[in-house]
Parts: sequence; structure tokens; C-alpha cells
Amino acid sequence: MSSSRCVNTGGDSLESAQLPWTSTMGRQYGDDDVQQAHDHVFRDGRTAPEQRLPPGMLDDQFRALILAFQGVAGEDNVHTGEGLLDFSDPFTLETDKFPSAAVCPKTVDEIRAILSLANKSRTPLWVVSRGKNLGYGGPSPLVGGSVVLSLYRMDRILEVNEKDAYAVVEPGVTFFDLYQYCRDRKLSLWPSVPSIAWGSVVGNTLDRGFGYTAHGDHQNHICGMEVVLPDGDIIRTGQWAVDNSPSAFACKTNLGPQLDGLFLQSNLGIVTKLGIWVQPQPETTMTVRLELEEPENLVQLVEIFAELRRDAVLQNDPAFFNVLRRISRMGPRHETYPGPGAIPDDLIRKIMAEKGWGYWLTWFSFYGTRDMVLSRLHITEEVVRRRCPDGARLSWRLFEGSAEGERVDATAIPPEWQPMNAGVPSLRYSSTIDFNTPPGGYGGHMDLSPILPLDGELTWKWYRVVCEISHRFGFDSFVGGHAFNKHSVLVHMIMFNRMDEKQIQSAKELWRELAAKAKEYGLATYRTHLDCMDLMQDSYGFNNNAQRRFVETMKDALDPNGILSPGKSGIWPKKYRDETSATSPESFAQIVLSYEI
Repeated sequence: MSSSRCVNTGGDSLESAQLPWTSTMGRQYGDDDVQQAHDHVFRDGRTAPEQRLPPGMLDDQFRALILAFQGVAGEDNVHTGEGLLDFSDPFTLETDKFPSAAVCPKTVDEIRAILSLANKSRTPLWVVSRGKNLGYGGPSPLVGGSVVLSLYRMDRILEVNEKDAYAVVEPGVTFFDLYQYCRDRKLSLWPSVPSIAWGSVVGNTLDRGFGYTAHGDHQNHICGMEVVLPDGDIIRTGQWAVDNSPSAFACKTNLGPQLDGLFLQSNLGIVTKLGIWVQPQPETTMTVRLELEEPENLVQLVEIFAELRRDAVLQNDPAFFNVLRRISRMGPRHETYPGPGAIPDDLIRKIMAEKGWGYWLTWFSFYGTRDMVLSRLHITEEVVRRRCPDGARLSWRLFEGSAEGERVDATAIPPEWQPMNAGVPSLRYSSTIDFNTPPGGYGGHMDLSPILPLDGELTWKWYRVVCEISHRFGFDSFVGGHAFNKHSVLVHMIMFNRMDEKQIQSAKELWRELAAKAKEYGLATYRTHLDCMDLMQDSYGFNNNAQRRFVETMKDALDPNGILSPGKSGIWPKKYRDETSATSPESFAQIVLSYEI
């Protein structure tokens, strides 16, 4: 499938006034602050478009399907109309990918019943946990008129084992939930959290998200899954599949092929439970901050990461970002620079001088005994001095338990030295979404996030390309990265006013030009926006993308009706791949014409 292929995504529309079950918007969070932040992003300034139908479905069939979903999940847990704002992309004015409905089950049995209905009616389901994949499409389906299957009500923490340092959770469990669970029970564990903690532990992990503790590379700390397949069958992975295994969450491997990876960024099954390893609370931790003065110091910064990684000095995955990230914390962009185009370099220099900021800032932490932590600091000082003798500022703070034998209380670390490396969740970075908005506007962003090796020269070369293209389109080069063991992910946030259609279109054009340039460099992204999944999948060109063909073979075997998240990550079921098959409303209607719930 080429990136230019167009899939017919629409069923006919149905006036909202004709739907007696049209839902109002309800709460998704128990915490008022989190719910308010959610409402600001998903509801403020938005109205739902005209009610639409699943592809090829007739009015009466849709009504019957909604009633059947209500019979499974309850009337209050099936949404249409304005209620769908919570289940759609908040950062777009376009409606071509708007869902027809959302159904929110509470149990695995309800999921299986919903799958049975979807298989009988050939209704595409788009599966999300909490739907906070912002900048990449959020909870919106790729095929317009799909039914969003939201798992946010499945919010049980099934087990947290302090001795063996793991947790088992359902998809609706947020990072706030897991953190508070450990705090309330005084467990000596630090769950990893991402920059905005309102999302799902399961959803973030399955989408290869990351946090900031020593266990921040979430996908590599999975220790077992429970998965419902498209036909309703249930499997477990790893040692969790062994009856009564005492090693269920101690070992992630199993006899034969390892299955966990098949369900990352996947449409092959629905993960309903996840085991994940959690970092033990240390007796000593040190937060380290490194600032480098000039843009070109990115070369030295990446090489510092690479050397410290090779020698196993770093324990967590450092976050690093340019000065635009710090400027965004000062308030809305128009208060700093109300003019057109990117913020001028001379103004950026002036702000840096006034604030005493370097151009690059990175944070990382050390954990363990006091002697271990100080030893890692000493090695780091030597590497920084050798790699960047001029223009590097290294500072740190050491934190220990308040009494002998006690471990570090994460909440005792001052906020200015708590960049989430101690696992304390926060909403404070959610305000960044509104950075590039005028008064009365609402923020949005698209992210291009290529994977690069820990190579300083290549990273600097790529960064200069990003800046040049971004400025040409009138956008700031708002860039931050995450340095892993052998590679980095360099996230370029394209910030815009989501009420400004012209600016949104410019952002999309910028994204596509950056993506085309990334392809020239042989770079693919670690995740991508709904609109660009086919484009990014086309980057994997070896042997005519044999990798995709292999996965699509499994897709057709496991999901012959093509109901589960069609098109996710560029993987389409057969009926969508075949341009002469059921991709039109008329041909879908032939399938479902005689269907009765």
C-alpha cells in the first residue's frame, strides 16, 4: 500500500436529532484537576459534527447496534453526539475521522460481547486505553465512522508486589493511580511516569511511550500480558501463561516465539491486563542537571550520552531539550514574541542572557547507595570535562532518607530538582499545549519523532535541517529528545492554534516536508500521527516491506472481518487493502444488509 492510497472512510450521516440516545459528556477522572485539564483539551471550543454512521451501515442497523452495545456496557457507557468529543482528535478541525460512537466496557466479558457484535455487523472498532496519545491523533479512529472501544473504565490495579517490584494493571489505570496506590500503602516503589501523567500505563507502554526513572523505557519492562483476540479468544504471554507459575511476572520470556511485541502499536488484539516492572525506591538518589551554551554543543551532548551509556554509568534515560522548551514555561508565546514567524534568534539570545540559561538542558539521575551515586557523578564529571571543556555547566543535588536506613521520599525532593526522575506524576507540562495560541485560542500540536543513533554529528546535522525547514514555514524549532541505550528519539513539536485552519494546514505541510527529509536520512519515527501511518510504514522498504506483509498475513488470519483498528501503524486488513473489495459504503452495505442484532 503506497502512502498516496485513499481509503473510503465514510458511512452516511445521521442527524443527531434523530438519535434519542445521543449522550452528554461525562467524567473520565475522579480527580477534579485532571478532569478539568482533560475538559480543556477535549471539550473547550469544540462542537461535535453531524452524527455519522459506520462505513456502509444503514440507519436502522446503527440504531440496533447502539442498543445492543447498551445492553452489554450499559446506556451511560455508549456515547454518540457531543459525547464523542472525548473520543476524537482534539487538535483538528477536520471531521473525516470522527467516530460514529464510543463504547466503554468494564470487563473482559463485555469486550468479548462487543467483539461478537462487531464481527457480526462488520463494524470497525478503534481500541484505546485512555486516548491521551496527543500530537498523534489522540483517541480518534483512522477509519471515519468507526466505533471507539475505550477501555478507560477498566481501572483496576490487580497487584503491586513490593518485594519483586512489579505491578499488574488494567488499561484504565493512570500513572496518577499507580503512584497514589503505592503512596497510600507505603510501598517502597517508584512507578515510572511520563511528562503528563493523565494517560494509561498500559496505553503508554503499548505505544512505546517513556518515562524518567530507571525503568522509563516502558516497553522493555513488560512482564506479561493478557490479550483478547479479535474472535474473543484470550491468551496470556510469557510465564504468565504457565498455570500457577511462581515466575509469572519475574521472567518475560516463554518457550517458543515471544508474543509481547506483536501487541505493541498493534491491531492484532486487545491488551486487557499488563504486568510491568517497577523501580525499587532507592536509599540515595542524585538529580544531575547539565547545560550547554550553544546550539552546536548538541554534538558534545549526544557524545556524552553515548560514552556514559557504553560504560553503564547512566541509569535512566536522559531527557534533553532546546531553550524553546524553557521559554514555553514562561507563558503563552505571544507574551514573549507577538510577531509573525519563528521567535527571532536575537530575542532568544536576550532571554538566555537574562535568565542565565544555556541553549541545551538535560536532566538525569543516579540511584543506589551513596558511594555508588558519588562514583557515577565522578565519572560523569570527567566525561563532561573531556568532551566539552568550555561552555558546559554541571550541577547536582543529593537526596537521602531522613533517617538512617530510610529510603528517599520522592515528595521531599524540591520541585526544581524533580523532573519526574523520582516518579512523581504531574500535569504541569499540559500547559505547553497552549504555547502557540493567541488570547481566546486553543492549542494543538503534531509531533515528528525520528529515531537516531547516539551520533553527535548526525544529530546536529538533522537538528539544523529541522530548524531551517521549521523557520521557513514560520514555526519555532521546538525540539526535545530522549536518550536511550543506543539511540535517541528527537521529538519535534509543531505547536499551533487548533482554531486556525490555515495554521493547522501549514503545520501539516511542515510535518510532511520534515518526514520526507527524514526519509532521505533513513530515519523513521518511533510513533506517528494517524494521518501519516501509511507514509511512515512505507519507510520500511526492505524487500518491498516484507515486514508489513508478514504482519498483514497474521492480521488476516486473526481478524478475517477486519474489525480491529484497521490501518493502525499502516497495517490494513484484506478488505481495505484490496481496492476492488469492500472499501465503499455500498459494498459494506451488501455485507450488513440482512444483519439483525
